[in-house]
Amino acid sequence: MMRGFGEFFHTATGHRPYAYQADLAKSGLPRSLRVPSGGGKTAAAVLAWLYRRLVSAVEETPRRLVYVLPQGRLADHTHARIAEWVYRLGCADEVDLHLLAGPESQNGTWRRHPERTAILVGTHDGLLSRALMRGFADARAMAPVSFGLLNTDAHWVFDEMHLLGPGLPTSVRLQSLRESLGTTAPTGSSWMSSTWDGDGDASHVAAVGDDAMGARLGAVRRVRRLHPAADPDGYVRDLVDALGSAHVPGTQTIAVLDSARRAREVYSALRTAHQGREIVLVQPYARSVDRRDRARDLEDAGLDRILVTTGALDVGCDVSSRTLFTELAPWSALVQRAGRCNRHGEHPDGGDLLWCVAPTAGRAGAGVARWLDAHEGEPVTTADLFHANVDHDTPSSQILDEHDVLAMFDNARGAAPTDASPWICADDDRTVFVAWRAWESGMPAEDEPEPARIEQCEAPLADVQGLLDGGAWLRGPADGRWRRAQADDLRAGSVVLVDSARGGHLPGVGWAPESTTPVPSLFTGRGIAAFQCVAWVSLDRHLLETEEEARALTAVLSGLTEGQREAVARAARFHDLGKCHGVFQAMLRDGGGGDPPDHLLAKSKAPWNNGVSARPYFRHELVSALILLHGGQWHTPCVDPSLVTYLVAAHHGQVRVSVRPEAAETVEAAPTLLGVRDGDRTPPVTVFPGDHFPAQSLDTEVFRPGGAWTPRALALRDRGDLGPFRLAYLESLVRVADWRSSARHDGPTPEPAPGPAPEAAPEPKS
Repeated sequence: MMRGFGEFFHTATGHRPYAYQADLAKSGLPRSLRVPSGGGKTAAAVLAWLYRRLVSAVEETPRRLVYVLPQGRLADHTHARIAEWVYRLGCADEVDLHLLAGPESQNGTWRRHPERTAILVGTHDGLLSRALMRGFADARAMAPVSFGLLNTDAHWVFDEMHLLGPGLPTSVRLQSLRESLGTTAPTGSSWMSSTWDGDGDASHVAAVGDDAMGARLGAVRRVRRLHPAADPDGYVRDLVDALGSAHVPGTQTIAVLDSARRAREVYSALRTAHQGREIVLVQPYARSVDRRDRARDLEDAGLDRILVTTGALDVGCDVSSRTLFTELAPWSALVQRAGRCNRHGEHPDGGDLLWCVAPTAGRAGAGVARWLDAHEGEPVTTADLFHANVDHDTPSSQILDEHDVLAMFDNARGAAPTDASPWICADDDRTVFVAWRAWESGMPAEDEPEPARIEQCEAPLADVQGLLDGGAWLRGPADGRWRRAQADDLRAGSVVLVDSARGGHLPGVGWAPESTTPVPSLFTGRGIAAFQCVAWVSLDRHLLETEEEARALTAVLSGLTEGQREAVARAARFHDLGKCHGVFQAMLRDGGGGDPPDHLLAKSKAPWNNGVSARPYFRHELVSALILLHGGQWHTPCVDPSLVTYLVAAHHGQVRVSVRPEAAETVEAAPTLLGVRDGDRTPPVTVFPGDHFPAQSLDTEVFRPGGAWTPRALALRDRGDLGPFRLAYLESLVRVADWRSSARHDGPTPEPAPGPAPEAAPEPKS
């Protein structure tokens, strides 16, 4: 074990910690941290938290660190730096590290292992939307798990708080609601900035007089304004000429454009004008392979090249240049960009900070322009930038209120509000995820699988709307089938399939909607399902094994009361009672795999056949809850039966607060709700030892709009000893126990032959 934080930090980074970094390891992460650009904020926050979590304050430190960069920044680079630190420390087996940069597998390991130490890295749009149960990249059924885990036993770190837009007041308000409504385990937040506003509210500020920081604080860059033509074509031409003249051979020049389209135009023009020089484009809108290549390009700043970028490098990237150009930007972004000019003081004669006003710039940033004009031709140090008193342009935003969070706790289709975007990002900043496929028919097959992460490219929503006439497809929210996308269908985080022949992405460039060059598809086919049930598992056995997993899990988690632990265990014991229904039993037994045993089953050895049952939309957890509500003697002292029943109903994220019939069910002859018909009969079920549920006739009235279920669920959500954050966390634990018990019987098995698409995308193996 390392003797102290100094050795810990040096092992990770190769450097000794600054005094303030060592202070954070001793006292914990503060609410507010102001550090000059290049002063090591990322290392300070991550390594101080990690040292406390692994070495000095294990029980006091939340299990998860959520490291948040502003939207549009290159989270891959920050993720790679943290991965290197974890590797050097030799703690990769103890620390799970995840990049949450788009749609992910439903059973991602960070959700499967809430007891493990984990670092989650992403941008504020993806992470804050998950924390509001409206994850831009989350499947609807997974939203309660993300909500439960991100709002409990976690510490959020927001890098460059002034670049979060509407996300800044939302992040502050969300932390306040955690404190007032309560969480099972402590969850905190820290906001970091490279500017000191003189407002006196920071609970910790780096000592700018630290001798060890002297070279960085005294690093000089000279300010010079450019005056390119105002028309778009002339602007790009003049900018390319100015960059070519300002570039110093043997050094790196960085050009930052605030428009992705302008960045592509400048990049293309530079490649034409300077064919013998290396020109690199770095933007966040690219497929993961391209983003990783660009992240590797950033590792060597000693190259003779011009690097063109958007604001992707503003935060989290320790990259430097001899010459840096930026379009006029908000003060926090300007300071960060200036901090990437002669960042380490490696150019003794100083660097050049060039700037101009873009043709499309509005009136915002007038205060920044005045400060830059006032320092025209002057040498400006990092300390000067840190202490400058320049107002931040704070955009107006919708204020998140308690009733908004409570309303979003209901994730049922059609529940309002359905869109968290107004609390997170401006309309122009909303993005979707695009993947390219090649089809002989020109359209996806009915059983077309979801695109893997390697296929996906984040792209501005407005840009994607321009591709819709060329063949773009997304899944219908009700039936899960691919259908042609319409402009009104697109929401932040939507996943869209585009015909490869349409174009829209270029190697070395990334997202390029103006390109009609066919895009190579990265789809490799269905392949082999990594894990699938390979045994006939009885219902009784699965229920008992899930209870075992729940008790083992809750035993190692802090903050739970004995009543909550027991409620999770009992819910795990009863969660799949509804699988006794004849519709579900028939689905498990149909499809081969040999002769199934006669007893009630929970898991099938036969191919899953996409989870299609004889009843569209059939939800066995609805049956489980009905059995608990209307049959059997199962109540246990110290266990709240209403909480247990809710956790049982919610264990797939589909039957929670409000329950609505699908449109097709409103024309059924018999009243039907999520595939369950009034009058359906279930057989008697005994869960060894001692819990017996007699045969019964089902009546869904309690779950229908106007029934008693929704008021009961809302009463739990609003109860003082629960609240939304605790309740969702308990939901998550039941689901984790279910996943783990299912995994006991999994093995490598080929996927079933393609069949009809499911009526609603099922959660696998549970």
